[in-house]
Amino acid sequence: YLTGRTVEPKDAAAVTDAGGDGIAIRVDHADDASVAALFEQVDAADGRLDLLVNNAATISDELTGTAPFWEKPLALSDVIDVGLRSAYVASWYAAPLLLRGDRGLIAFTSSPGAVCYMHGPAYGAQKAGLDKMAADMAVDFAGTGVCIVSVWMGILLTERMRRAFDGRPDALAAFADHAETPEFTGRIIDALYRDPDLPNLSGHTVIGAELAARYGITDEGGRRPPSHRDALGSPREPSTVVVR
Repeated sequence: YLTGRTVEPKDAAAVTDAGGDGIAIRVDHADDASVAALFEQVDAADGRLDLLVNNAATISDELTGTAPFWEKPLALSDVIDVGLRSAYVASWYAAPLLLRGDRGLIAFTSSPGAVCYMHGPAYGAQKAGLDKMAADMAVDFAGTGVCIVSVWMGILLTERMRRAFDGRPDALAAFADHAETPEFTGRIIDALYRDPDLPNLSGHTVIGAELAARYGITDEGGRRPPSHRDALGSPREPSTVVVR
């Protein structure tokens, strides 16, 4: 299942062409009722859920500007609603379906912006919140077979980013050498779900490029995207203290 505010046949076809069964559903992740309807559809069709990837976020072209946050549009704070809160809502609706199986995974897509200054406080709060949410949800899911992991992605070579290089193929090729395709993260999450050691990773934040090296996963063209741990920082380790 793929969700988005707009749905095109090619979105589902990409999954089907890759060997899956792509089902694209129009969902506004700012609308709780729309999210609830999505999981009702999954329940009716399949009766359970194995994997939830929380990747939805509101991203503005003005996000990456260098101005201080008070000189940027207030609307940039929407990433805290569709990006952080929306991940909580989707996980809340997904939990009963995940618990019906013997094994389940909720994966959050995050970034080093959780620990270093990146694009301003709204973006950083969203990413830090996802990492903390993974740690806390893992406590609630402990002993159920459902695991929670937050995955730091690198620089993403999305369709939006490719359009930014229209007419400059050489610049795009140079950029791509250091970037990750969305499919790269997808293959990492798939391998993570199948990893027998997954329970030991639950509640933690991991760096996607490092997991890829562990699993022997490469990106398009056989590239091995680097970890940016040394340059941008390391994921925070959650405290083992639980206060109820």
